[in-house]
Amino acid sequence: MGINEMIGLGRKKKTVTQGSVDAVKTGEVCVILDHPQQGEKITAPHYTFRVGTFGDIKRVEISINKGPWQACRHSVGYWWYDWSGYKGGRYQAVVKAWTKDGQMLTCELCDFQVVGEKRKTTKNA
Repeated sequence: MGINEMIGLGRKKKTVTQGSVDAVKTGEVCVILDHPQQGEKITAPHYTFRVGTFGDIKRVEISINKGPWQACRHSVGYWWYDWSGYKGGRYQAVVKAWTKDGQMLTCELCDFQVVGEKRKTTKNA
């Protein structure tokens, strides 16, 4: 996803915090939970959430099903949270981010589902 799409998503989801003109010109900031996407079905035993931000962000955290806030790591232009040990079912995730000047931003709730699948066990011969 390019920066223009991320800015557009931020406006659509009302996560942009300063004005409605070009973010590059005004220094707007936003936070977007890129993955999982709304309604996504997760089938893997491990999943990594991807959070996109625009602006001078110093910290990002995620909460799943109103659980404790977990720190995300920053790498290659995104913020990431590695998730495992979950069971099948419906989930909600929300992200909050802080700018270097202390402003807090949040994204809309993301509803997603973990679909349990029967895992095959293999035996080494």
